[in-house]
Order: sequence, then C-alpha cells, then structure tokens
Amino acid sequence: MKKSMKMNNLSVRTLAFAMMLGAGFSSCSDAVETFPAPGPAPLVKARLANFEGAEQSLAGENDVTDLRACLFVGGTLSKVYDTPTSLDGGYGIQLDSHAGTLYVVANTEGLVDLNALQERSISESEWLQLSVAMKDAAPARFFSGSLRLDGLENSQTELPVTLKRGVARFDLQIRTAGVASVRGITLKNAAQSAYLFPVEGDLSPADVARKDAVAEIREPLTRDTQAVLYVYEQENDGLEVVVEAEIDGKPTTLRKSLDCALERNKIYTLTVRKDVIDVRLDVSFDEWEEGSDTELTPLRR
Repeated sequence: MKKSMKMNNLSVRTLAFAMMLGAGFSSCSDAVETFPAPGPAPLVKARLANFEGAEQSLAGENDVTDLRACLFVGGTLSKVYDTPTSLDGGYGIQLDSHAGTLYVVANTEGLVDLNALQERSISESEWLQLSVAMKDAAPARFFSGSLRLDGLENSQTELPVTLKRGVARFDLQIRTAGVASVRGITLKNAAQSAYLFPVEGDLSPADVARKDAVAEIREPLTRDTQAVLYVYEQENDGLEVVVEAEIDGKPTTLRKSLDCALERNKIYTLTVRKDVIDVRLDVSFDEWEEGSDTELTPLRR
C-alpha cells in the first residue's frame, strides 16, 4: 500500500513538473509572437528635379528610355533592379527592405553594364568613380540620383528619389540693334566623358579626353534659341566658346574664354550683343534648381 502511494506521489510530481515546463514553453511562444512584424516593402518612386522656371523645360527633356537601379549594402553591390515597376506617369522600384543605399540611373543603356558590375561585386567607392562616355557622338542625356535607406522608418512605404540631368545646356540670346544671325557655335576642348554621379571637388574623370563640341545648326539663327548645345560637366581646361556670326552683313567671329567650370544641371546663356562701341559675347548662368518635382516621361518601345 505504501509502495503504491509512493508511486502515485511520484506521478503527481512528474505531471506537475511537465505542466510547469509546458507553461514555460507556452510563455516563450507567446513572447515570440509579440515581436513586431516587418513593415511593408518600400516602393521608391523616381522623379525629375524641375527647372526653376517652367519656361526652361523643353519638349523631350524629361523623356526616359530606360531606368535601372543598384542597391549597395555594406559598401558592396548586392542587387540590380533592371525591370522597374510601371506607375501612372512614371517609374517605381519595389525594394525588399529599408537597408543600404539605392542609386538610380536613367538613359544609360549600352553605357553601363550593371549586371557585369554585380558579378564582380563592385564596391561602392568604385561605383562612385564610374564615368559615362559619348553616345552617338554626343553627350548622353542621362539622369542619376540616390537615396539612403538606412535609418528610414518601416512605416515609410513610398520613398521619392530625385534624378538630376548629367549634362549642362547652352542657350543663345541675340541682343543687337541691327540685323544679326549665328551660323556656328563651338565649345573648344570639351570633355568627352563625365562621372555617372557627381564627385565633390572633381568634375571630370582623370582620363577624360577632350574634343571640340560643335552645335548642329542647319539654318542661321536669327532669334533667341534654347538648347543649341549640350555638354558634359567639366573643369576649366582651355574652355573657350567660339560663335560664328554675321552682324549687319559683316561676318565676325566672337570668342569667349570660360574662367569657370561647367556644371551638370545648369543652363549657360550665350548672349551676342552689339552697341555703338563694340561687339562682344556674354556668358551668364542659370541653375536647373530643384522646385516641385515632375514625373519622368517613359518612352514605350
């Protein structure tokens, strides 16, 4: 009888211990379930920095033929996004998480092989030294922008990235009392490549080649004309603007040495003047500053 009672007491103690263990596991399970769930995957929406004045925007300057992105995590290229999400009036990039830095480029097809760069695990510092060459004997009308994702709240599910143009633009103004026309515009010693992303304190790659950039003018220009020439940003290295003009029936060549650097996303205005004393060429500058962003214009192929 005493032996039976001892067995029963042992069974009770075993059952109680098992119940305590079960309660402990249940408590741990409940604690795991209280962890916050990851937030929704962020969508990065690409926009284009607007011009300071609406009149500065020209037809076709917002057109995009391709848009791609690279995600760098821990200083190494971890993923390439080459199939952006189509949105109303533009493009978006669906990410997996809020981590790393996203670099977005547009109109660089055939100029930058992102998949090859990913295969060799290019570093972020190497990436920021990449340059873009000429395309069809002219500067590529590319855009670029970046967005740092680290530190952003998971609740931020739509993230804007602003893209800027990688070229500078020259406009022409004619301010003469008589009859004038311009038949030629040349930028001497123009850079033939530019960094894909701006490099602080360095506008041109170390191995940049230089060649005269000539505006395509089919008929002599007799009035103010926008976008007569696009060039890459560049340091002042023998830069000179040469304008072939005819003023009051007399052919003349106007020259202007540029004592400043040409920067991306800026408009440079060439002004041909004539007064009672002389004929001269003035150069002024207008920035394509960020205003309210505008949608990119995808070109369907």
